[in-house]
Amino acid sequence: MSENLFDLTDRVALVAGGAGYLGSAVCRGLLQHGARVVIADIDVTRAERRAEELGGTGDGRQIRATQLDVGREDSIRRLVEHVQTDAKRLDILINATFAPQKWSLEEITGDHFTESLGINVSGSFALARAAKRAMTAGGSVIMFSSMYGRVAPDPRIYHKPMRPNPIEYGAAKAGIEQMVRYLAVAWARDGIRVNGIAPGAFPSPQMQESDPDFVERLTERVPMGRMGHAEEIVGAAIFLASRAASYVTGQTLVVDGGWSSW
Repeated sequence: MSENLFDLTDRVALVAGGAGYLGSAVCRGLLQHGARVVIADIDVTRAERRAEELGGTGDGRQIRATQLDVGREDSIRRLVEHVQTDAKRLDILINATFAPQKWSLEEITGDHFTESLGINVSGSFALARAAKRAMTAGGSVIMFSSMYGRVAPDPRIYHKPMRPNPIEYGAAKAGIEQMVRYLAVAWARDGIRVNGIAPGAFPSPQMQESDPDFVERLTERVPMGRMGHAEEIVGAAIFLASRAASYVTGQTLVVDGGWSSW
């Protein structure tokens, strides 16, 4: 019988931002492929609720919830120590966090910009480094970028009072992609792979219900002519986490229905 390259049985996966729309789908996929999963989220109540919802997935394999503030290094340190103590190992880190801000292009100051990058870029670096120190050879770090780390938002689809995707978001996600390349090279000889996933338009069900006109405008920009569904991000995560991607590092896999190919 041929080896199942996507089998993650007994591997321990820490999913930061795992209670979110895409993060939850990734957690479900990891469970289905045999992993033990730790959901970390700034809202621990939401993380616990998501863990309970997913608890019956994957033949009852283990899923736990804990708190993480990716903007605080002490929170990151406690989280990784908790995973090491509880699970005795860490094989996979998936970072799907982003702390949104509220400023328009006209309102944002240099201090605001620095604050946002400090949470979303510096925090992501601190989390990746802490996780790497807990991993052995064969570990996989996966960081979520965005199509908006590669292309600018089209202001024509954002009708007032809606604002285009903020500038600090795109700058942070572009920084994540460079971090992926840098860390992949730095950690390759340690047997740790580092890759990224850049989702395209994946509006949540709440967004689709509350603003169908906006979703229609988004859809018109996608070559495939539709929005992405959360489960369509899972294959990329499982691939990059598994032995199927054992010779893949330093890459960002774009899952955007062709948006960034225009």
